[in-house]
Amino acid sequence: MDRWCGRVALVTGASSGIGAGIAASLVKNGMIVLGVARDVERIKKLSDSLGTTASGGKLVGMKCDVTNEDDIKSVFSYAKDQFGGIDVCVNNAGLSHSSSLLTGDTKEWRNMLDVMILAPCIITREFM
Repeated sequence: MDRWCGRVALVTGASSGIGAGIAASLVKNGMIVLGVARDVERIKKLSDSLGTTASGGKLVGMKCDVTNEDDIKSVFSYAKDQFGGIDVCVNNAGLSHSSSLLTGDTKEWRNMLDVMILAPCIITREFM
C-alpha cells in the first residue's frame, strides 16, 4: 500500500458498513479519501475519529446522493480542484428494498436500479 500514500480515493456509501470500513482502511494506509454519502454527518463523525495519519491519510466527508448526477459531477469537480483528481474509485453505495417481484413497488425498484446500476456507471464514466 505504500505506493498509494498521498493518493486520492473516492468511496461511495462511506457513512456506514462496508463503505466506512473501506474508507477507514484506506485512510490508515495513508490515502486521502473522499467519503461520500447522503448522510454526511455520519461521515464527519468517522473523519473526526480517524483524524489525520502520520502518513497524511485523512477522510474528507462530502454529501452526495448517487441518484443525482449533478451531485456526482460536483464531487469530481471538487476532487479535481482540490487534489488534481481521483486515483482510486470504490463504487460501494448500495441499498435494497424487501418487496417481492409480485408485490413490489415500482418506485422502490427504480430507486434500487438508480443506486445499484446507473450510479456506478455514471461514477465510473466521470472517474475515467
